[in-house]
Amino acid sequence: MYADFLRNQLNELLEDVPLDVVHRMWFMHGAPPHFSRVARHFLDERFPQKWIGRGGPIAWPARSPDLNPLDFYLWGHLKTIVYSTPIASVEVLRARIQQAC
Repeated sequence: MYADFLRNQLNELLEDVPLDVVHRMWFMHGAPPHFSRVARHFLDERFPQKWIGRGGPIAWPARSPDLNPLDFYLWGHLKTIVYSTPIASVEVLRARIQQAC
């Protein structure tokens, strides 16, 4: 059922998402029923090297069942953008954070 959802319904859910966003998107799944070979194969094709889960290219971190993309990726990515060059003032810091977001 899960593989069927991935094949037949996920694309409908992503239909209105801009293509540039879809290309930057990561897929997370962690429930044991989602570990089937069929599901993992589909995720490898649809989200190559961009899915997080058991048996995937990015392992689900130990003891982190509630991990979400903000914890896993966003905050570190924003820091990389914001602090790419020295910051002269609080105003510049605020502007960079807003621009990065």
